[in-house]
Formats: sequence, structure tokens, C-alpha cells
Amino acid sequence: MDDMIKIVTDSTCDLTPESIEKYGIHVEPMLVEIDGVTYRDGIEMTRDKFFDGLPRFRDIPKTAACSPGSLLEAYRAAHRAGATGILSVHISARLSGVCAAANIAAEDARAEGIDVRVVDSMSLSMGLGYLLELAGEMREKGATLAEIGDALDAKRLEIRMYALIDTLTYLRKGGRVSNLSAFVGELLKIKPLVHVKDGLITTIDKARTRSQGIDRMFEDAVRFAAGRKVLSASIMHSTGPIERDLQDMASRIRTLWGIEPVAPRVVTPIIGTHTGPAGLGLVVILA
Repeated sequence: MDDMIKIVTDSTCDLTPESIEKYGIHVEPMLVEIDGVTYRDGIEMTRDKFFDGLPRFRDIPKTAACSPGSLLEAYRAAHRAGATGILSVHISARLSGVCAAANIAAEDARAEGIDVRVVDSMSLSMGLGYLLELAGEMREKGATLAEIGDALDAKRLEIRMYALIDTLTYLRKGGRVSNLSAFVGELLKIKPLVHVKDGLITTIDKARTRSQGIDRMFEDAVRFAAGRKVLSASIMHSTGPIERDLQDMASRIRTLWGIEPVAPRVVTPIIGTHTGPAGLGLVVILA
């Protein structure tokens, strides 16, 4: 593997430890505050620890982006280790301040003679994760920093992410929906279905049952992929009694697109803070 280009990202990427190690990716942790204590995502606060404690936390957790200072230190460390270029790829700028922090850090790094390219994935979770793996593969084939950055800018437009939220409780506690809307939604057992398009989360339907929500998720995904080959499909989830749903989603992917889905991945606490338990996600990548 060519280590001359170092890949940096944030902890919303939801990549497996194996992929992170394979491509030598530096993952800068986001921050999550739980009942007054701040933890680094994936370090002091793991997925298992977070979802196990979620029902018992006194307050809804709060999340924060990694700082320009921490990203600058990551760039400097990569440069000291021999990197001649740094590719910094992050969660959508319309969903988090990480890209803004990365651009500030990159400007300071360039003043020190460190070449940094910042890419807004316009996605998160395995949408971001896919771009990171693509970057790693291109680097191994000898692509330049500019070539990889340009390829990611183009590929991000061929990614669509969906999420089915099982309960409005955590969106209400986090201030994403009003108390009244959440109360009515919970009373009617409404489950919002959202997608990430052009880097922004938008509600596309409100299902009354999980099966109905999964139906609508795949209906929209099929429309998105109409006339195109689906290169990859990933399933994400937060914890809960969802094994049957995961099997259903995997079966639909095989039937619709003739591909094997990426193994289901539990989302980071940064995402789980807003979805709560028993959430489901789907990322579709076009060829």
C-alpha cells in the first residue's frame, strides 16, 4: 500500500476495524456528551456501551464535531510519518461542522507546507465509508491526491442513504421535532422514513408499521437506481429486536439487484443519539 497519501476521516464513517486497518485510515473521533460527561466516539464510548446505556441515560446525549485543532494535529502527524498528501473526507457539511473544521485545519496545514484535500462526502455512515474505501483502492493503484479527490466529488452524487426511525422520542428530546408532533406521532405509531440527498436529511414518508416503512424504503431506492446498475448496498442499524428486519432487507437486496449486501453494521453513537434504538438504514451505491 502506498502511504504517501494519508486518508483522514471522522467517526461517523461506520467502517469496520478491518477496513480502517487495511487502508490505514486515521479516524478522528467525534464527541458525545452523556449526562454531563464528554466522551470520544469509538474510544471511551463504544457502540455496545452506548446502546446498552441509552434507555437509562438521564438526558438525551449531545454530539459535537471534532475540532480544527485535533484535525490539524492529525494532518501534522501524517506529514511527519512521511505523507506527501492528505485526503480528509467527512460527514456532509449540511449535517455537521466537521467539514468546516477540516477546511480551517487544512488552511493552517497548507501554510506549513502540508498538502491537504478536503472532501465533503454529502453523506454519512456507510455512504461516507464507501467513499473512503474507494479512496483507499485508488491510492493503492497509484492515483494522485487530485485524482482521488475529483473521483470522490463525482461518486458522492451516486450515493443515496435511507433511514427508518422507529420512535420519535429521541428526535423530540434532541429538539428535532416538537413535543406535540412527537406525542401525536407516538400515539399513531408513526415511523419517519428519511433519506440523505445532496447532503441533507429529508423526510420522504411516515409509515405506520416497520414493514410498511421498509417497503417504502426499497420503493424509493428502486426509483433512485432506475436504469442503473447497483454496485453496492449496505445495511445499518441501531440495536434492538430487528434480526428479522435485517434478514428481510438482505433478501430484498439480493432479489432486486443481484448482489450480496454489505454485512449489517451498527451505527456510531453520533448517529444513534438521533435515531434511538431499533432504527434501520440502507445505503445504495450506483455503478
